Amino acid sequence: MRVGIAGLGLIGGSLALALGGRYEVVGWSPSPATRAAAGAAGVAIAADLDALLPADAVIVCAPLARIVPTLRRLVARSGSAVLLDVGSLKGPVAAYAERAPASARIVGGHPMAGTTAAGFAAADAALFRDRPFLLVPTARSDEASLALAGELARAAGGIVTVLGAEAHDRVVAALSALPLLVAAALARAGAEVAGTATASLAGPGFRDTTRLAGTPVSLAAPLLAGNSANVLEALARFRAALDALEHAVATGDPATVAGALAGLREI
Repeated sequence: MRVGIAGLGLIGGSLALALGGRYEVVGWSPSPATRAAAGAAGVAIAADLDALLPADAVIVCAPLARIVPTLRRLVARSGSAVLLDVGSLKGPVAAYAERAPASARIVGGHPMAGTTAAGFAAADAALFRDRPFLLVPTARSDEASLALAGELARAAGGIVTVLGAEAHDRVVAALSALPLLVAAALARAGAEVAGTATASLAGPGFRDTTRLAGTPVSLAAPLLAGNSANVLEALARFRAALDALEHAVATGDPATVAGALAGLREI
């Protein structure tokens, strides 16, 4: 099976490395430096985006703002190829699929894996191993295209879960966007107390819970702004939970605090 990968950053590069041993993989990036780095790592490089086709599947690993334009360009000559995007928002992809040509085969995907590093230099063939890999059917998905997308996700090491676009974006707001915002706020609060000594004083608890604060702004901002309604809902839920803890701590009573903590841990 021939698999094209449009975009060779952290996610696309990791997919190229993970799938390269099982399929004929060819990648492309708009960055000459990235193409050179991926080529040096053994990834076959296409001359341009269009040269990824013909293929059985093309995985679109572009930045959020470029996913739909990339799909639109590929659809024009994709034939029977399955186009699988792996962006962190699915509303725009689902909306595009509704108006895409009837012959298009488009599946939404989202591996719930990553690091705060970016670019091909951070790519890791094991990045998706035993991590959730969400698949989102669109108006241009059929049973065969979903099956092929699932095969690719599993071949990369992922554990497949299928859900709708609205449910996906609501879940991602709570499980990806909210932790990012909380990490950023916690990093700021800690720095305001500890100042320049934050790094030397912080233990693993603070470092672990603020790791996502290092996410590149260029990646974080589109995720947050493009899913604002769901992110605001997640923030409201977090704020309510935090308020409950604040009120418990204000009592100065260990039993009350313990009760509040126990209650919030119940799922």
